[in-house]
Amino acid sequence: MRPLSRSLRALLLAVAVACTPSAVAPSAQAARSALPADRIQLLHTDDIHGHLEAETVRSGATSFQQAGMAALAGQVSAYRGRAPERTLLLDSGDAWQGTFISNANKGEAVTKAMSLMRYDGMAVGNHDFDWGQDVLAQRAKEATFPFLGANVVDASGKIPAYLAPYVVRDVGVAKVGILGLTFPGAAGIIKATSIAGLRFLPAAETVKRYLPELRGSADVIVVAAHMGAADSAQLAQDVPDAIDVIVAGHDHQPLRTARAVGKTTIVDAGAYTENLGHLELTLDPATHHVTAAQRTDELVAIAAGQTKPDPDVARLVEERRADGEKYTARIVGRTVAALDNPREECGLGNLVTDAFVDYGRAQGWKTDVAFYNMAGVRAPLPAGEISYGKLYQVLPFTNTIVSVDLSGAVLREVLEAASGSAGRLHIGGGAWAYRFANPAGQRVLSATVGGQPLDTARVYHVATIDYLLLGGDGHSEFAKGTNVIYGDIEVDVVAAYLTAHSPVDPRVEGRIQQR
Repeated sequence: MRPLSRSLRALLLAVAVACTPSAVAPSAQAARSALPADRIQLLHTDDIHGHLEAETVRSGATSFQQAGMAALAGQVSAYRGRAPERTLLLDSGDAWQGTFISNANKGEAVTKAMSLMRYDGMAVGNHDFDWGQDVLAQRAKEATFPFLGANVVDASGKIPAYLAPYVVRDVGVAKVGILGLTFPGAAGIIKATSIAGLRFLPAAETVKRYLPELRGSADVIVVAAHMGAADSAQLAQDVPDAIDVIVAGHDHQPLRTARAVGKTTIVDAGAYTENLGHLELTLDPATHHVTAAQRTDELVAIAAGQTKPDPDVARLVEERRADGEKYTARIVGRTVAALDNPREECGLGNLVTDAFVDYGRAQGWKTDVAFYNMAGVRAPLPAGEISYGKLYQVLPFTNTIVSVDLSGAVLREVLEAASGSAGRLHIGGGAWAYRFANPAGQRVLSATVGGQPLDTARVYHVATIDYLLLGGDGHSEFAKGTNVIYGDIEVDVVAAYLTAHSPVDPRVEGRIQQR
């Protein structure tokens, strides 16, 4: 299932807020009521991706402020007020990477905000490694809560010193063990230099390893897992009736109603601080074990007016916003129509790769064709003026543009991998057709570069990013190239292209055809 676009999620939230006030009222009422004595409440987030600021959502003639760390913190405080000693706040990873004001200090501001909010633990996500292990270790040192990664080990099988496998919290009526998991396939989607020497172990294997310890010290077992709901459901099946709650993440798909797999409850708040997860667990007073979980209306939409923003977090966010505004407010161009970011050929992806081709030729690289990983296009662009800050949310990873020479035979391998075995790619300066049902190695049906059929004997000048050059998204083919030249940062390249060519109106052109 393809994740809902951010624009569609915003529209659905706008309808809920503007048209059905009762959709928000139960959450506000629950936050004011006392938590029954036999219950604990688990508040959870995931995939914050640096979204410190609220965003303006427009629905017709009306608009409202959605998400943001200050409003999220205010909602957390409202719920915590019901029973502070019986409240836990967890995050399932990918906290920092995604906006200019977060990336500018490599997640320091988000970490500080989370410390102010008194998180009890965070499972590290794949993007939390983006700036390398030294930065991750520094953020862990600054945080007032533990970074968890039970399945992250070095060559000797030990967990790095900046991570803990789990933490046990005493909430009075029970002891809660919280084990953290990073996406087991993380090595294929993180720059190799950022995780040198690390391995990511399978989820079920890791949980089974720590279960005896957890059962000996905790009454309730929670797994904060930077894995999607489907992978989390598989984990619940692989370790049946052993986990009370899995706080999922990674897939950015919120679960409005928590899933039940055997005795395990799976929750997922989505992404970008748009929701706060709120799960109430009822405990047996004698055994302190979970007897029931409230699964419906599990998510609380974060919108202005729903609750009072936390003043300390709001002050932090405003400081970061003001500091970054001289960069983010700059208008770099204009687009005729809104551009979405589905994981398929789209105007936005074509814009990015066309910018790469244009840049490579201006650099004297004689670029023939360009590639960008579809998963790297992180946000849509609205119609009209485009600020640097908005473009940065589309391309937040500060990858470096590179030129590499590939033989036509290797270029065909790139297209084959993008047609099935590796991450999908946007293309500029070329096109291809494929049939996924064909055997591996035979999926590409036709391919052109510059309007001419791909020549397997020719050498092509390719513009891409260092992430793909180093094997990101499973693309080991680019490393077979020669004459590597490094250029500028991707977002700056696309910003310059927008400035030179605006207004732009990129369309789907049939560059990638599945038959």
